[in-house]
Amino acid sequence: MKTYRSLGELPLGGGRRSVAIGSFDGVHLGHRAIIATAVEQGTALGIPSTAITFEPHPIAVLRPHLRPTVLTPLERKAELIAEIGVDELLVLPFTRAFARVRADRFIDMIGSPPLGAEVIVVGENFRFGHGGAGTAEAMRAYGRSNGIVVEIPPMVSSADGKPISSTRIRRIVGDGRVEEAAELLGRPHRIVGPVVPGDQRGRELGLPTANIDPPADAAIPGRGVYAARALLDDTAFPAAVNVGLAPTFREKGERPPLRVEAFLVGYEGPDLYERIITLDVLARLRDEQRFDGPDELVAQIKDDIARTVAIAAE
Repeated sequence: MKTYRSLGELPLGGGRRSVAIGSFDGVHLGHRAIIATAVEQGTALGIPSTAITFEPHPIAVLRPHLRPTVLTPLERKAELIAEIGVDELLVLPFTRAFARVRADRFIDMIGSPPLGAEVIVVGENFRFGHGGAGTAEAMRAYGRSNGIVVEIPPMVSSADGKPISSTRIRRIVGDGRVEEAAELLGRPHRIVGPVVPGDQRGRELGLPTANIDPPADAAIPGRGVYAARALLDDTAFPAAVNVGLAPTFREKGERPPLRVEAFLVGYEGPDLYERIITLDVLARLRDEQRFDGPDELVAQIKDDIARTVAIAAE
């Protein structure tokens, strides 16, 4: 898959593309249906398929105080979109100037060279143009007038009949319901970050943990203990993960920053400082809790580890 960071990077003289448009944060099952439709149409017509996304998320620019957490950073989003079979990814920088582009001008941009969309695929709730004036149906009307096929796949719903959306998944992840999030994403929710120095509590207990520092805007599961699969370079380890405040060792009233600590089962190498660890979060084991002392805490952690190994082996 080729990646372009602006319309100006597209090859001159191109055009005739099957295009899917959306923010696609999470690349969840609903997004996959939209993108797959563009791929299928492109294949049928013998033209390239292109996914168009925006960076950063439009809400982060238009309403910074409501900036959503990020399910998939751009690099991960690109990987997941490539897996669907798209030929090209066009990342349009979303700025305040871009947000002022009128809806009709945006449609013209998609349908004209160098993009030259012959097929456009968008979700039912897709909005575009200044003030969100453009709708999916407006896109379809434009297509009818300009000889462009506009596909609007129905929203994909979960087993309970509720539509799948990035907003819903962010809320579910924040609640710690990672198994439910995985059903909507089609894979486990992922956390990525470098290992940074911690307070060495795990090492003192004989259970050294890696303190992971994900991006500030990353969607992190709510406080609790989780079973995960940790990826370190090309090697996978079961990982018992605590997301929280280490309550056993903090003073009453003290509220340190939320931390993500992972015990990698079977890892016996050197310190992991500055190494990048990827956590695929598989299941929630329990709430974070305060113990009467280190011995009680260690006993519980060992039980968490045993359950983690069993879950990771499934």
